[in-house]
Amino acid sequence: MEPFEKILSLNEKEAVKYWFELCNNCYETQEEVLLNILENAKNTEIGRRYNFKDIKSIKDYQETIPILEYEDISDYIEEMALAKEDVLFAGKTLFFISTSGTTGTSKKIPENDLSQKAKSSVLKLRNSFLGSELFEKIKNDPKIIKYLTEKGVDLKNPNSNSVLDKFHFYSVTSASPNNKTEGGIDVGFASGKTFENSSFGKSLAYPKEIMGLTDGEATMYLSMLFSLIHDDIVIITSNNAGRVYARIKYAQKHAEKIITDLRNGTINEELSLSEDERKLFEDYIEPHPKRADFLEKLLNKGEDYFIPKYYWPNMIAARFWLTGSVGVNVDKVKHYLPEDILYFDIGYGASEGKLSIPKKSNSGAGTLSIASIFYEFISQENGEILTADQLELNKEYELILTNYAGLYRYPLHDIIRVTGFTGATPDIEFVTKSKEILNIAQEKVPAPSVIEELRKFLEKNSLILTQAQILPNLTDSNYQIFIEVEETLENPDLNKLSKEFDDLLRNKFELYNRNRNFDSIKALKLNLMKNGWQKQLYKDKEKNGIPQSQVKLESIINKKPEEKWIKEE
Repeated sequence: MEPFEKILSLNEKEAVKYWFELCNNCYETQEEVLLNILENAKNTEIGRRYNFKDIKSIKDYQETIPILEYEDISDYIEEMALAKEDVLFAGKTLFFISTSGTTGTSKKIPENDLSQKAKSSVLKLRNSFLGSELFEKIKNDPKIIKYLTEKGVDLKNPNSNSVLDKFHFYSVTSASPNNKTEGGIDVGFASGKTFENSSFGKSLAYPKEIMGLTDGEATMYLSMLFSLIHDDIVIITSNNAGRVYARIKYAQKHAEKIITDLRNGTINEELSLSEDERKLFEDYIEPHPKRADFLEKLLNKGEDYFIPKYYWPNMIAARFWLTGSVGVNVDKVKHYLPEDILYFDIGYGASEGKLSIPKKSNSGAGTLSIASIFYEFISQENGEILTADQLELNKEYELILTNYAGLYRYPLHDIIRVTGFTGATPDIEFVTKSKEILNIAQEKVPAPSVIEELRKFLEKNSLILTQAQILPNLTDSNYQIFIEVEETLENPDLNKLSKEFDDLLRNKFELYNRNRNFDSIKALKLNLMKNGWQKQLYKDKEKNGIPQSQVKLESIINKKPEEKWIKEE
């Protein structure tokens, strides 16, 4: 039995106990996972090409298989898209995950039965740790205890599912697959498949068909309309907290229309819906006059009261990416949520796999998911390739993975940092994409870190950052940073702000300062963009069929934005 299969076969308590045993034996677990992956694929096209049957150890594997970028296996994937079996893994492809990556290039990441179960084992452990901490919080709240007792939850023997499935949650996610390859295989997005396989799907606060709508306005409106029916939403979840922020602000703007629809059990006529879509959601909606009265009272107090803090007062947790380039959006949304809620990292992952298991709230770190993927790491200090058991505290590494879905020594181009250890297994957090490193003169500064510092710096200057992108200006040897801020009465003093922020970076990043001292890098320049620039960037991505919840706006750009969007240089 594969390690991940055993996790799935055990009850929650025993699964967590077994997981900790695996973490105590990091190297042995990782070698077992690798050899199982190769055994399952030994009779495939790639397995025969690299003689998987002769590989007996991690060392053999590293000496036999080169690092394989997506471009190295794209021909295999195109064969699989035509429904050919036994190519990168044994058997058929269940579906492909479409991912844009930071380069914007569309990729199809294959999935099979084993890879899906491997991911499910990670979800089970993530939800177990989440449920355990939430239950500790819940059991001290008499109101929620009374509610759970009435719902029949055994509070002496709770588990994450028995507690959480009694409430509703609000999730910003993408639709399940709705495109097909030439061979008839579904192509969709990672968050849609994660939701589809989640045990919490039945607790979603709005009809799941809303996720499949193509009109963004209708999606925003209807997801908030149906969710505002409920006052028992306990969790908000989204990869990017910025997407939740956008929906909160949208609901404020359209509050009167939403309240009218709730009172009457109607769907706003202005929404762009097909006849079948409108009928579907009209069949779902019912009048909720009492709830409408409550929301109207909130709105009458002022727009600032029409926020989750007041209309979802039972909320106890939010799950977002807490680190990386989108982690900066968490602070943006906190003002609108109840003050005492727990913030959980949704878990570091990618289309290629679920890579970490967060064990506690208010931390972006999680334990490496060693039972479902085999990992290698490139040291950022000397380029040495290491296994998980060889990593060191506070060091940074670029991640390479081998999974059950046909990716072998596949570089994610992600930089992670080791924050601690669970047994012999590293706890990690995502730092940046390796291609998001500012490196005009070997200063190697993570662009998302610069943007996070910029956000805090602007906030101290009474400016709220909406979007920032960095252009390495190789001609002038400096960085041009293009920023959009929330509307202000007058334009900020860009020269003053540029100098102060450049000084801040010199104090924060040693190698940046060293290169500034030697004039290898000139002073940076801030450029003010017109309001609406960020929305246009998202629209440009969506033209390629990528939903906003999956869009990854680049931290670093290679050309200047369109002149029409630049307000002041």
